[in-house]
Amino acid sequence: MLLYLVRHAQTASSAVDAFNGQRELPLTDPGREQARKLGARLASVRWAAVYRSPLGRTAETAALIAPGSPAQILPGLIEIDFGSWEGLSPAQARDRDKERFEAWTADPVAVSPPEGETADQVARRALGALEEIRARHEDGGDPVLAVSHKATLRILGAALTGAPIRFYRARWSQDECALNLVELRKGAEPFLRLWNDTAHLGPIPGATTRGGK
Repeated sequence: MLLYLVRHAQTASSAVDAFNGQRELPLTDPGREQARKLGARLASVRWAAVYRSPLGRTAETAALIAPGSPAQILPGLIEIDFGSWEGLSPAQARDRDKERFEAWTADPVAVSPPEGETADQVARRALGALEEIRARHEDGGDPVLAVSHKATLRILGAALTGAPIRFYRARWSQDECALNLVELRKGAEPFLRLWNDTAHLGPIPGATTRGGK
């Protein structure tokens, strides 16, 4: 079965790229327009089910993409827990605890933000969420929509392909309201068919995606 895996649309935090993990932030007006555009792109898709993380920004995004299809909460799709770095910019986090920040940057699989999650913990729960979706829908013909978050999806992309998860921040992009397509196969490994597609936001990819950091 095909899983349409989407990052939520823009919030005030994602617009400036601060660490926003598990606190609540609504979509901005441009974010709602992003989600409407993706909804228009996918309007002909008949959903077997819609899933989202427990956070409100994924609920807003899912409702605008698939109006009339109630979204079910899947806890494993929630964003990484940034702990005491929540709401800070990377520069502010580094100023607060340079040694911890540099250790986390070098290996986020083994090191977490203070009181937060490691990338390994995120990978395990996110892969578990995908396995739960596969088990529920592997015999159906219609695709499934799931709305998640930036860090969780970047980590998941690396984990699905066997890439080193510790490089997820350096090598895996995930823009606001980006579309990813994963084929979940019975008795086989997941197959990544599309990644960080923002064609619904504009025809020129370089104008709708952020540069590397």
